[in-house]
Amino acid sequence: MPIEITDFHFLRPYLLWLLIPVLLIVFYLKHSARKQSAWQNVISPHLLEFLFVSGEKNKVRSSIWLVGLLACSIIIAISGPSVRQKAVPVFETENAQVILLDLSLSMDATDIKPSRLERAKFKLLDVLNQTKEGTVALVVYAGDAFVISPLTSDSNTIANMVPTLSTRIMPVLGSRPDVAINQSIELLKNAKHTRGSIIWLTDGVESKFVDPIISSVQQSHYQLSILAVGTEQGAPIPLPDGNGFLKDNSGAIVIPKLEASSLIEISEKTNAGYVKLTADDKDIEYLQRHQQWQAENSDEAEEGNQALSRWIDDGYWIIWLALSLLLVKIIRQPSGQFNQVNIGITVLLTFGLMTPQPVQAVSWDDLWFTKNQQADKAYAQGNYEKAAELYENQQWQATSQYRNGNFAEAANNFDPEQSIQSLYNHATSMAKSQQLQPALDAYNQLLEKQPDHEDAQFNKKIIEDMLKQQQQQNQQQKDQESDQQNKDQQSQDSESDSQEQQKSDENSEQQQENQQQEQQQSAEEQEQQEAEQKEMEMTEDQRNKSEKDQALEHWLEKIPDDPGGLLRRKMYREYQRRGRQQKEEKLW
Repeated sequence: MPIEITDFHFLRPYLLWLLIPVLLIVFYLKHSARKQSAWQNVISPHLLEFLFVSGEKNKVRSSIWLVGLLACSIIIAISGPSVRQKAVPVFETENAQVILLDLSLSMDATDIKPSRLERAKFKLLDVLNQTKEGTVALVVYAGDAFVISPLTSDSNTIANMVPTLSTRIMPVLGSRPDVAINQSIELLKNAKHTRGSIIWLTDGVESKFVDPIISSVQQSHYQLSILAVGTEQGAPIPLPDGNGFLKDNSGAIVIPKLEASSLIEISEKTNAGYVKLTADDKDIEYLQRHQQWQAENSDEAEEGNQALSRWIDDGYWIIWLALSLLLVKIIRQPSGQFNQVNIGITVLLTFGLMTPQPVQAVSWDDLWFTKNQQADKAYAQGNYEKAAELYENQQWQATSQYRNGNFAEAANNFDPEQSIQSLYNHATSMAKSQQLQPALDAYNQLLEKQPDHEDAQFNKKIIEDMLKQQQQQNQQQKDQESDQQNKDQQSQDSESDSQEQQKSDENSEQQQENQQQEQQQSAEEQEQQEAEQKEMEMTEDQRNKSEKDQALEHWLEKIPDDPGGLLRRKMYREYQRRGRQQKEEKLW
């Protein structure tokens, strides 16, 4: 790139303001150097030149100008003078990859422990952990393909969904990797990525789908990597209920084997990386090396390689000039002498090159990980309380609090105005914290914005039933209190009749004595009856309260907290919307 004088500029021009205090200090030092002793105040100036050595005076003045030049050169150097540009490639940071996971029934085979799918999920998490830049998406397939997560720069979002993935969440059986490959390519195209990769985790592909897959990959120019899961010997597919193994139409037990030949054919014709699953990270490292090699040797990568021009800081060249001036100053300075000039050099160098840094107490993890990375680690380990304290993102903090059982705090941190999902989480958290009426209001607000939200409709029905049950229990309690008041009134009437009878028998002393005994006995019985009644009321209140709490907990347990179930319903609605029908003969 040709260099033009018009391109000269400073990257940090605000630092040039430091030249003003430097010049003021230089002039102050020059003025101070003239006052060599107190004789200047009493001796005429025309006599001073005969009393002082002129060489020493000139040496001091030259040292001051040398200090000023040294300080100015340092300030100009740190201001970042630049006249050149450098092209920096940016296609690496724009890399996008789609992880394609096979969720057909054959992935439940146990020829590798604990199962093919579980081992594939572990590898998927390893891939996410090693994804440091760019975007990543997750697509799953069985008889049809579904997008679990679109392209996102936050791999933790996908990692949190991985444990819920199973073959049972798929709405349609079968194995259609050709549809899944096309779905992955469509994701990359819609995101306007000219470069991208597809990491395919599978145990095989039927021969009739090999050619369509090869054609789709070759036309897209995206990189394909295949991670084969399983063994050539194969293993039966256990049924979900534990009652035997999956059988075909003839009644024979299905034993799916790793279809390596079809996968190798695809990899050879599409220049894709192919490797079998290993217990360590060698498989992932091989795929990464293959992707890197393919990117470096791809003509399309060179043609589509975009470059970002950045100005180069040439101030380090001036630093050499400053060091040379400092060396001259040291050589000219007499040994052991420390005067105002030395003080000026120290101040200027300290002021120009050093900036104060705030002192902070940091832990060992703070030196290597950000707060969010530490929170992700704590969340993955199940330490949701620590994760909630570390997360800087309010939504993730609320999610950690929800997982930790702090539903009231989670409800406060979920912002209902941010998105539909956040409003749903806000309402569910309030329901879990037994704030039923506010939760119902939040669900109504969500359904006004999205009337077809099935989960909100389901939860709303539960909350309404809970409120109705509470109203019924409150009404029953009021009726019981009314019955008790009627009994108390009857008891008071009976006591009044007894007192009248006592007055009518006052003429008989024996009757009075008997009446007194009866009154005493009646009072004791009444006290005992009141004590028993209070005890019964307390027991009944406790029983009602216990039954109310149990009923409330029973209804709260009905509120779904199953991400796998949500994914299943989401994919089923998507499958119905597509209007497809199950036509596959092979269901694994």
